Amino acid sequence: MTMIRNNYLIFSITSLLLITVRTQDDEILSNYLFDSGMSIEDVKDDLYLMEDKVETVTEKVDIKLYYECLCPDCRIFDTMHLRPTVEKLASNLNLNLYPYGNAETTDKGNGKYEFKCQHGPEECYGNKLHACAIDFLRNNTKAVFFNSCLMDSARNGRGSDDAAADECGRIMNIPTDTIKQCAKGYKGTVLLKHYGDESKKVGFKYVPYILINGVVNDGQNFMKDICAAFKSPPPECAELNQNKRY
Repeated sequence: MTMIRNNYLIFSITSLLLITVRTQDDEILSNYLFDSGMSIEDVKDDLYLMEDKVETVTEKVDIKLYYECLCPDCRIFDTMHLRPTVEKLASNLNLNLYPYGNAETTDKGNGKYEFKCQHGPEECYGNKLHACAIDFLRNNTKAVFFNSCLMDSARNGRGSDDAAADECGRIMNIPTDTIKQCAKGYKGTVLLKHYGDESKKVGFKYVPYILINGVVNDGQNFMKDICAAFKSPPPECAELNQNKRY
């Protein structure tokens, strides 16, 4: 019971503490603690501990990327700008990927949908692979690396197909059977429909379409522009070579 009362007192007098601790008006604060079994120094220590925890919260920049997997410009941005930036700043980014691009969705009724993608049916399937990877991995940083591997311009063919998925799975030690089954099944369709709905809300006219904290970015100086968005840039930004573009 004492613990409950103590916790309640700490919570209820937080606002008062912000004033009394700073002004050293211990007599006022003591009046609130006389029956708690706590000393004023105990409460001050708790307050400073809470302040330390707040101060150590990592600042994050919000990144939204709308793209399609076979778009040449998307492939260049993903492999040359996005991936190396995420490698350096992953813990400081809130990443959201939208693999749909300039596709079109037709609702056929009864939960059935058809898609028309800018680079053909192969792109629709590739976008589903990307969507299923995001869903399966449950980690957008890992999804960036896996999907960037799918889009790597150095690989044979156009990428973002089953062969690319299997190769990237071997490289990253990710089982890909579930991802491929998802892309071939109804779940992949539902996921692509979802990313289409989210993309249409934005109403972009080209891809890759990049938002940094809600502001459109051309991606040419991606890491530099992200670093400029921080109130307190992480050390990786200070080390950035100003002549190198990400």
